Amino acid sequence: MTPMMACGCAANAKRRIAITGAVIPCCVIHDCTDVIPSPDLTGRQARCACGKLVESNPDKAAFFEFRGVGSRYATKLCICGYTEEAHAKPHIAAKCQTFVARGPHEYDLYYCGCRGWD
Repeated sequence: MTPMMACGCAANAKRRIAITGAVIPCCVIHDCTDVIPSPDLTGRQARCACGKLVESNPDKAAFFEFRGVGSRYATKLCICGYTEEAHAKPHIAAKCQTFVARGPHEYDLYYCGCRGWD
């Protein structure tokens, strides 16, 4: 089974640690190497940007990102679109002054290949 990363994505690459030579799963989109337990995906669906829906399954959906309860999307992103950390930095002009978590999304995210793979 594909490992899930703390950023919410299924591991989409592997990284070699220079010092030890060990190879670990990672998410190259969010530069994340922290593996977390897999969330319960029972009954969830993932949606591509084109609107196509499939069963949420990180082993079958490319660039899968969990957006349900407890996910990074639900807890670390504000309704204005900025992260929780951005609201704490005065030099970043967040669209709102107070962080309000988005909460879980109805669908997870994936890419079906609708715009090509190159």
